[in-house]
Amino acid sequence: MTAVVIVIVLVIGLILLFTEVAVVPGFGVAGALGLLALAAGAIAAWTELGPFWGGMTGAVSVVAAGIMLIWLPKSRVGRQMVLEHSQAQTLSQEDRTGLIGRRGVTVTPLRPSGRVRFGSDEVDVVTEGEYIDRQQEVEVMTVEGARVVVRIPDAT
Repeated sequence: MTAVVIVIVLVIGLILLFTEVAVVPGFGVAGALGLLALAAGAIAAWTELGPFWGGMTGAVSVVAAGIMLIWLPKSRVGRQMVLEHSQAQTLSQEDRTGLIGRRGVTVTPLRPSGRVRFGSDEVDVVTEGEYIDRQQEVEVMTVEGARVVVRIPDAT
């Protein structure tokens, strides 16, 4: 293997690692192949060019991958992929107990969850298990935290 081929293998390894981190998150095929390519490049450099260049290749590969992993979350692309706040901060803490007994009209089919309009407000709701079509009148039975349970009101 020539030095050019070794460099190509190392660059392919870095590209595969970048692809794994930036495009296909998770530890999958691209990441594993990227690590294998970096290891193969370092081993090839060691056997073909000697221990000094093999060690340098391995060290440069680790440093380049580390810089990429540190730089990526701070880049514009990386910031779009990183969750800036916890989901707990986005959960509705609004007290919905005032909806108990109110009637509204389904905006979406409830299968068994969907949206219901109460006046000018739309609320995510669930049924007691049954499916309800759009534009049906429903009544709020219970509110358990953020979970609003509805059913079709009795015809009485």
